[in-house]
Amino acid sequence: MRWMKVLMVVAVLVCTAGIAQAQLLSGMEITPYFGYRWGGGLETVTGLRELDTEDTYSYGVSLGRTVNRQSSGAIRWMHFEGDVNATTSGGIELPRPGSDPFTIKRDDILLEGTWYAYRQGATAPFIVAGLGASIFSGDGIETVGRFAWDIGAGIRRDLSDTAALRIQGVWTPVWVTTGTGIWCDPYYYPFYPCYTTSTGEFYDQFEVSVGLTLKLGH
Repeated sequence: MRWMKVLMVVAVLVCTAGIAQAQLLSGMEITPYFGYRWGGGLETVTGLRELDTEDTYSYGVSLGRTVNRQSSGAIRWMHFEGDVNATTSGGIELPRPGSDPFTIKRDDILLEGTWYAYRQGATAPFIVAGLGASIFSGDGIETVGRFAWDIGAGIRRDLSDTAALRIQGVWTPVWVTTGTGIWCDPYYYPFYPCYTTSTGEFYDQFEVSVGLTLKLGH
């Protein structure tokens, strides 16, 4: 009789823990991504006429939660690395023949929101936008972080109660300071002095990716 009571208590505890876990994971989704990036050129770097980044593959993962049928939020990490080619102001191509290529690595960590146009059926178009940081690194250079954001659109197809397919395209620009310049306010000059300000351009890349969303808590 005592063993029956113990088994009943254990069973109740297991069921309670399962229900609590299901409630905690309800609406949570994890999505591995595999994509392709292109772009990433600069033309205002001192001493260089042009700098280009290799077009190549990217990958990452996101963890998010459905807010309602029309929207969701997620933290997304994407990794990209590609060789860099440059042309100096004197017309010299880099890297030189026989030299090892320089590879730049970029890790994007963004807090993103997704808004669906409608969710009546299994297929739903959406827009996505996010804010966060891009971390650049490479052999022989200092790791630096920059404010980043992205915006794009895509389509989602629910495959079942536990999985969905997500295809999207995003633009991921990062402002890079490449020099300084003198700026004078044309409306108040000469009452207000000119001052030195930073100059630069967007290191922007475009990405198309496919993700397999796994719905947790089902």
